[in-house]
Amino acid sequence: MIIWFIFGFMCAFVILCTLAYFKLTALYKAVKRAWFRLDISLKNRWDLLPNLSLIAAAFDQEDRSFSSELTLLKEKVLLCHEVAKRSACEAEISAHLQQLFELACKSTEFKHDEYFLHTKNKLASVDKRIQRSKKTYNSAVRDFNTLAQIFPLNVITKILEFTPFDYFDFENSL
Repeated sequence: MIIWFIFGFMCAFVILCTLAYFKLTALYKAVKRAWFRLDISLKNRWDLLPNLSLIAAAFDQEDRSFSSELTLLKEKVLLCHEVAKRSACEAEISAHLQQLFELACKSTEFKHDEYFLHTKNKLASVDKRIQRSKKTYNSAVRDFNTLAQIFPLNVITKILEFTPFDYFDFENSL
């Protein structure tokens, strides 16, 4: 009788471990999928940087440094492979874009320029997509990290070498 009890307990334990593995794997893939979507949204913003550099080139000589700084920041982002570093780099790009748009809005020639307004609207729509993607990514990270810290599952995560993910956050550029 005790042997059957131990056998049943072991079978239940194996089933629970298998279900936990599948759940952790599903959440891990959800985080990776969300990061992929976020990365695409961020690359769409990078595609607008040459247009924004043209806008910056129209400013006075002391304001033209934005163009070269944006190019350098884009190259710096490509070298960032950790989420925390990437978030910091994207925050720098956002800060430079905010400064660029503040200068452009102060200029009388840009307030009614169609090219500037079109670029600004495109950047605003890309920023909305980035915000949605960040929200999806951060909620997937929260779900994975929470589940990975629960007692029986944290043993499985250590055995399977799942590491917790970092959150991704920075300010909008507009």
